[in-house]
Amino acid sequence: MKKFSLMAVAILMMTFSASAQSGLGGILGKLGQLAGNATSSDSAAGSLITSITDLISGKSALTPQTIAGTWNYAGSAISFKSSDNALSNIASGVAQSTIEKKLDGYLAKVGISEGLFGFTFNEDGTMAVQYGSRSFPGTWTLDTEKATINMKMASFINMKGYAAVKNGKMELLFDATTMMKIVKSVTSVYKNSTLTTINSILNQYDQMYAGFKLTK
Repeated sequence: MKKFSLMAVAILMMTFSASAQSGLGGILGKLGQLAGNATSSDSAAGSLITSITDLISGKSALTPQTIAGTWNYAGSAISFKSSDNALSNIASGVAQSTIEKKLDGYLAKVGISEGLFGFTFNEDGTMAVQYGSRSFPGTWTLDTEKATINMKMASFINMKGYAAVKNGKMELLFDATTMMKIVKSVTSVYKNSTLTTINSILNQYDQMYAGFKLTK
């Protein structure tokens, strides 16, 4: 499916800003088809990550101690990487919330939902991904300058995730390819219509990153 660039969305948002409340489907094009109707009240309030660009600019202040612990799934997370943060500055709240709500529903269909999925990061560098009654062990390291967690596990090696932590909440984001690899690996599902839809959502926009909202 053809991706939409951030700048194209930004131009549309500026052009139709006066009718954003009533015409979101037309503004966001195929995003509206995927996610249905949304209004500005659906903004991603409380999101820890405005954009990946902001995150890697040195604002994260991550340490191994802030990452260490057991983190439980609380929903999907979406952000964008852009040199000028075009979409983030213009419509990040509406766009993020719209995509996240759609993604939440499809992730739940493959068992990634509250109480069934999460991450444990130990201070000794070991970790595990929890999925239902299953546990996938591995190791992790933190790059504080780039705000990235590098994870290695038997079934999916070299997973790099961007992380932000604040007040007992974490957002852990990946590029679309890595996100799909995680979903397929933990669920042991590789071919079905739900995965096809998830992949379409993740690849709808250039420079879109997806992952998980987590709580301790």
